[in-house]
Amino acid sequence: MSVPVPVLHVIYRWCAAEAGDWEQWRGYAIADDAAVEADTLSGARERMSELLRRRVEPWPWEAVVEHVERPLGPGLWIREALDEHSDERDHASRVVLEAFGDRRARDQLAALPETSPGGVVVVANVPGDTLAWCLDQHDERGALVVAAAVSNHRLWWNALVPEVRSAATGLPVASELSDPSLGGAATLDDWIAASECGRLVTSPAAGTASGGRPALLPAAA
Repeated sequence: MSVPVPVLHVIYRWCAAEAGDWEQWRGYAIADDAAVEADTLSGARERMSELLRRRVEPWPWEAVVEHVERPLGPGLWIREALDEHSDERDHASRVVLEAFGDRRARDQLAALPETSPGGVVVVANVPGDTLAWCLDQHDERGALVVAAAVSNHRLWWNALVPEVRSAATGLPVASELSDPSLGGAATLDDWIAASECGRLVTSPAAGTASGGRPALLPAAA
């Protein structure tokens, strides 16, 4: 049986410029200090590709997934993968926006531990996404909210946090990813069937479900 190739998740976050109204994009890779900035998304993608060419061994890595992040509210970001499921992810994003349209709900999530680049991230998932694919997007520090639309107006979600940072979150339910049926190859459909909506989940170290991360070379001095 072949071993799945670890996925390298690269994120492009839209940020308001500190001065003026032009676009500003910040690119970063999960669990690595590779970062770029540009005025456009295409510019950020070009700069990140050039940076990773010098950092990732071997390059080009055969499993790179790019994502876009946009503000969901103060301290919150919504993430969409740039892949063949764009229509489904766009639908999931719309349901996320509706579900967290209540400021009190957003405030509850924003109070969770921050990720390395800042804020709490809500991922717009589709049912075919695997558990390994979700876990590999967790930076092992903050909260990653895995969300999927189960209808046009209903959202299933769970907030992944490291066990050491799960205390004092204010969410009513805490659990672990301990169900033996939920291995790395399990899909969101499997997880939805096995879990209630709206849990706080303590997660294993990111990358353990899919065999680790690609090798990144030390940054040049």
